[in-house]
Amino acid sequence: GRGAYYKNSYGGCGRGRGSANHGATSTATPSRKRQRFDEGIRHSVRDFRRLMDTVSVLGSNDELVSRLERMNGKPYPAYRDLEGCWKYPNSLLFIDHVQSDSYAPPSKLRLRIDHATAKFPSSLHSTRTRTTALCDYLTRTVSVFSTEASKSNNWHGAKGGDLSIDKPGQQVLERSSVSLDQDAINVLFTYGFPAQGRTILGDKAVQTFRTTMPRLISNLLYATQNQEELKAFVESIEDQECLREKIKESGLVAFVANGAILPRASGASDRPMQGSNLIQFESPKDLECTFTLPNRGEIRGMGVPAGVTLIAGGGFHGKSTMLNALSFGCYNHVPGGKAYGREFVVTSPNCTAVRGDDGRSIKSVDISSFITNLPGGTSTTSFSTANASGSTSMAAGVMEALELGADTLLFDEDTCATNFLIRDRRMQRLIASDPIMPLISKVRAMFRDHACSSILVIGGCGDYCDVANLVLEMRDYSCYNVTEKAKRIADEIPSGVSEFEAKTFGKIPSRQLRHSSIPVSVKTSARGRNTIQLGEESVDLDALVQLAHDSQTRAILNAFKRIHAAGSAVTLSDMLRRLQEIVDSDGMNALTEEGHFDGFLARPRLLEVGMAVNRIVSHQDYSCQNCL
Repeated sequence: GRGAYYKNSYGGCGRGRGSANHGATSTATPSRKRQRFDEGIRHSVRDFRRLMDTVSVLGSNDELVSRLERMNGKPYPAYRDLEGCWKYPNSLLFIDHVQSDSYAPPSKLRLRIDHATAKFPSSLHSTRTRTTALCDYLTRTVSVFSTEASKSNNWHGAKGGDLSIDKPGQQVLERSSVSLDQDAINVLFTYGFPAQGRTILGDKAVQTFRTTMPRLISNLLYATQNQEELKAFVESIEDQECLREKIKESGLVAFVANGAILPRASGASDRPMQGSNLIQFESPKDLECTFTLPNRGEIRGMGVPAGVTLIAGGGFHGKSTMLNALSFGCYNHVPGGKAYGREFVVTSPNCTAVRGDDGRSIKSVDISSFITNLPGGTSTTSFSTANASGSTSMAAGVMEALELGADTLLFDEDTCATNFLIRDRRMQRLIASDPIMPLISKVRAMFRDHACSSILVIGGCGDYCDVANLVLEMRDYSCYNVTEKAKRIADEIPSGVSEFEAKTFGKIPSRQLRHSSIPVSVKTSARGRNTIQLGEESVDLDALVQLAHDSQTRAILNAFKRIHAAGSAVTLSDMLRRLQEIVDSDGMNALTEEGHFDGFLARPRLLEVGMAVNRIVSHQDYSCQNCL
């Protein structure tokens, strides 16, 4: 029964409750601290595996259906007696959590199908990249199936009956919705047990578990897939990942394939624009390069070299569209079929968009590379504020990105603080005591000293022609290399930028973070893509424009909890690297709490996790260490 199920699953600790003393103070050695950190992250994975090994089967699918028939008309809490494992002919169905009533969030279910039953060729999951692609494809398959199955439930006046799985967008991300282990495929989804008010509609639930569930299981077998489409999908993702490695080896920071469709369908959609008047991307001839990929063979397109790149052009000609495409080039994308979308618009996995973020919190950030000599003698080597201005938020954003390992920064003048980007000669003569050294004076030093490139969309300030290695013009959504013209104009109309250009950039300090100071003991939730709620505090992630999916934000919240559980103090970047190693090893389940399963998590980049930590206002425990 349900009590035995939870006793076996959680060792008598109660539903989802652990016994670790996460708030204890530690005087352990660094090696012991690392061990404790790893244990704090890994405990949920051990629990996941232990549950898989020890849980007993409550009965067959026929017995499940019979029990549902007997429940018809009973109060809703009776559904909770179904929690446990049920055996279908081709799989195991786990009912992990039943909602408290029909108005609560839906129940959590899990399917486990042995590889011997599913029969997917090993070639489709022989590498991590291929496994991620296969799992993403299956998530999309289940998403389509669940949408169609839910539409067929025309139950007027009743609640529930809907199957739901994480719905992917255009990006292919590692998710918790479908995962592969050594023995089986695991599929996590939700189901709203049907009711009229708070009275069980057992006959409606019977329809789901007698008819819909076997169809869902069948949809997860290799024999029922469009096998050519699946193979092409997996190979496309592998090609994109290979291309990302090849551009790095070639000294490039970005690549845009000929034929790519950069515009989106609308401002609220990430799907490619459709229509007969679309302008597909074509590389300027002198920037065109060719790569050979393992599956599709030769591909041609524009290579953007490391250094400082300026994207200029008139309004509404495609500058920001190009930058937006590059900002999401850190992710793999779904294949576009005969016409490309953005699947071969590829950038470094560590490219980071930086924008003004007025009002954000800053904690112990060394912004002295950009800002010094503040009124009142306020130090900028370990700068903190609860309400940053546009320029200080951008200075902190650049330094935090560099601390987290960014190797390419993206700037759009429309979303940047003007006084951080530029200060012309007239303003320099008028205001001699400005504490801000603008980006234009540091951007080349940042590349020389720290190998961090910059790509900037600038339409109103020609001074950047003096510092750019490459100048592109977007005109009618077509791209032109106008570097020589820009250099000629810069010589004809001097700006004086070189007089104020910095010879060195400065150090990038690392900061120590005490994990237990992250406030997760309060009620927490992820609200859409841009907000994490920690008690009374709303952590605003609106400036993290490269978050591609709501499920990444949910994963960031779970990462907060795992980081908090570690308890020891290490540098932020080191802590994130360790977190990455553990997720690499154990998958997205490493981010879930003990005994809990969440099928709505998608893997965020470490950059976004770190930037989210940096925006927690109530988190105070940072100390700055001046080390490169």
